Amino acid sequence: MLILSWNVAGLSTTVEKIDKQYGDRTKRRNDPSSVIAHFFQRHGADIICIQEAKIPKSVLEIRREPLRCAHIAGYESFWSCCVDSTKRGFNGVVTYCRKGTVISADSKPLSSPDLDDQGRCVMTDHGRFVIFNVYVPAGGGQPLSYKMKFLNGLRQAMRKQRESYKKEVILVGDLNISHREKDVFWGSRKLAINDICKEVQDELPDTSRQKASEKSAKKRPLPKWKLDLARTWPKIEEVLKSKKTQMVITTNPRTKEKFEKFRMSVEMDGKQILLGDHEEKPDYCEYNFDFGSRHYTCSETGKQVLAQEEKIIALATVAELLLKIGKIEWNHKLQRSIASTDGICCRVSPPRRWLNEVIDDDGMIDCFRFYYPNAEGRFTCWDQFRNRRYGNQGARIDYTLIDKSLVGSLRKGHVSSLRCGNCGGRCHPESEAAALCAATANGGYQPVSFHGGGIVEASQKVLNTQFGTPHTGHIYTPPTFSDHIAVSMLLDNSCCSCHLELQDQDKKTKASQPHKRVKTINSYFGPSTSCKHGETKKQNKKVAFSNLKVSNAKRKGPMDAFFRSPNPKTSVSNKRHKESR
Repeated sequence: MLILSWNVAGLSTTVEKIDKQYGDRTKRRNDPSSVIAHFFQRHGADIICIQEAKIPKSVLEIRREPLRCAHIAGYESFWSCCVDSTKRGFNGVVTYCRKGTVISADSKPLSSPDLDDQGRCVMTDHGRFVIFNVYVPAGGGQPLSYKMKFLNGLRQAMRKQRESYKKEVILVGDLNISHREKDVFWGSRKLAINDICKEVQDELPDTSRQKASEKSAKKRPLPKWKLDLARTWPKIEEVLKSKKTQMVITTNPRTKEKFEKFRMSVEMDGKQILLGDHEEKPDYCEYNFDFGSRHYTCSETGKQVLAQEEKIIALATVAELLLKIGKIEWNHKLQRSIASTDGICCRVSPPRRWLNEVIDDDGMIDCFRFYYPNAEGRFTCWDQFRNRRYGNQGARIDYTLIDKSLVGSLRKGHVSSLRCGNCGGRCHPESEAAALCAATANGGYQPVSFHGGGIVEASQKVLNTQFGTPHTGHIYTPPTFSDHIAVSMLLDNSCCSCHLELQDQDKKTKASQPHKRVKTINSYFGPSTSCKHGETKKQNKKVAFSNLKVSNAKRKGPMDAFFRSPNPKTSVSNKRHKESR
């Protein structure tokens, strides 16, 4: 059984891209969903977990979803749509299960309207195990307190399945958490400035005390970059007091179209210095250069919880500040060395701590790291607005996690699963060079031109590199499909069944399949919920039918107008037409 998880960043757009590259016009005419069915089958997927579907529930109920993607032949689909009035049409997750592999589903498994109404989790029951398909809040659009409330609610729901229903748990989806340093691009790893400055201060020799001098002589001298940073940081802090966000105008070189962007600037020696990248909003600039500690309010206890320590700063940002303010340059080689020795992902991050607890305390296994503990640069998401995929500057935030009891059924698949982008084996499979080849299909995917024009369409041969033998690992889907790639997990037949009966009349399962709850004409003739006491069913039908006639009479359409109140001029023209015949 191959389980595939993929954040598509909008299912409608992704489906259109799949149809464009792999669609068959003749088959589509007979069965629009055959395009997606063929795509799933070519990947060999039995269960496909999609995040960020962004299809409203109302669209599913009237069967207007693109290419009938809720009704794929051979699969059952289970949806959790965002019903929050402020975010309707956002988020959304859907799990496709090959028929015979699922018993039931629950679109509200977290038992909290505040969490379930945003369409971020759907659970499917597969007999021996359950699958939680989740799209965890990113933290940018939602406060960290909500993200932690969601994660804690998810953990409780998983525990309930284990303890109350004796089910083994599989967790897949976009967790929006980078677990280890290797799961983040080296330039995005962070430095603890206070720790480095304290280390330098403690290591300075004390000439007034002979013992301290002898002790310091025995120790290995600190690297020059740490001494430079500690010496220059006071000046950097002083200059940053003048920081301000300003609007700048950028121009597309090809179309000459102008855009309003924002940039952080500081004053030094009477000159203005620009920092960071162009941002869409001023808040983004402020956030990137706010080095103070951050806290959030825990929704369960109401207490303030430390979210990030003071002066935990990305390596690339520190290097920029040193260059522009301190006139000290850290070359590429030095930065790589710093990232591998002192670079941290985020030391106090509550989401990262949560993932540690799920793995260490709840006994779950990160399937990718189980087989590839030392793989470098294996990311699942990149910032496509800045062409980050083509330099492999991303993060691994999409996961497949399983209970330890399922490890015996986990399979690695063919050794080529950690593909190098058809580089001919020139790179070690677990190296960063191999990861870059895989992310770009060995250069087959090209970056977006700064002159505009969008993502460059790759050749069909390059697009087909995404297909391979079933395995546990990453599936490098094209950048035109999504800014995320898919992740996969392969299980053997010991924990799988293809002869399960779907409890489609179960209340929770029915709620997760809104595409099957389409109203028919007979629903207009059902018993009225507001009928008076003593009215018969036959009388209710008459009332319903009369209401239907009234509602039809109130419609304003060209055909209704023609039959309801014919225009005198139209009647005369019709009479002349008959006479001419």
